[in-house]
Amino acid sequence: MTIFGAPWRQIADSLWGVRCVWLRYFDVFRKSLVYYLVTTFSEPILYLLAFGFGVGSLVGSLEVGGAEVSYRRFVFAGIIGQTLLFQGFYEASYGGFVRMYYQKIFSAMAVTPITLSEVLWGELLWDASKATLAAEVVVLIGTASGDFPPFAPFALLPLAFVSALLFAGLGLAVAARARAIEEISYPQYLIVFPMFLFCGVFYPIETLPRALQWLAWALPLTSVNSLARTITLGFPFQPWSIAILAAWLMLLVGYSRRAMVGRLVK
Repeated sequence: MTIFGAPWRQIADSLWGVRCVWLRYFDVFRKSLVYYLVTTFSEPILYLLAFGFGVGSLVGSLEVGGAEVSYRRFVFAGIIGQTLLFQGFYEASYGGFVRMYYQKIFSAMAVTPITLSEVLWGELLWDASKATLAAEVVVLIGTASGDFPPFAPFALLPLAFVSALLFAGLGLAVAARARAIEEISYPQYLIVFPMFLFCGVFYPIETLPRALQWLAWALPLTSVNSLARTITLGFPFQPWSIAILAAWLMLLVGYSRRAMVGRLVK
């Protein structure tokens, strides 16, 4: 037992450290829970009113992959991916930069028995948890309005968390490389907004020129939207979406951790 006890003890200690970091963020989050819920509920409702009912009354229905669906339901499913992108990226980039640079939270926790590696895992998992919660709010609204099936909140949960972790990895990598908080605007406008505009949130990417379609599929948000619509709207399953998400997840989470360690360890 002693031969195998040490590694398991180390894993248990690491999980304890990650849990402590996550709970620390959760305690802070509870103080602004009402504000968070109001803003999280209002955003998808505004999108639904503006695009679902406004533009939807002009477009009517769409035919995508042999399936016909109302434009309102199409956009509502796209808002799930958009929420994961924005919430995951902004919480990890701006929030992570503030916690690292201004509040010195990463360094403060790293001098306790909690290691820097555990701090970074706790950061990423918290960012992903918060973005997943926001996306689940969107799904619950869609389920309540009859746009999504009753099982959607449960079926989408794994996809939402993995996608949120991916976008949190992108945000944390940006925070690690930014010399000032203003520099986060560069990837925000050059990476995040193009994904938001060209990855099928508001229209099928099949309407784009062929070159832009390939570019859209190379970006992770397109795969998130594709899988979300498969689950919520019954669109055809695109198997390469899982491979694309897995590749981006490993790349961004691994790179963000290495970049942040390089930033903090002098």
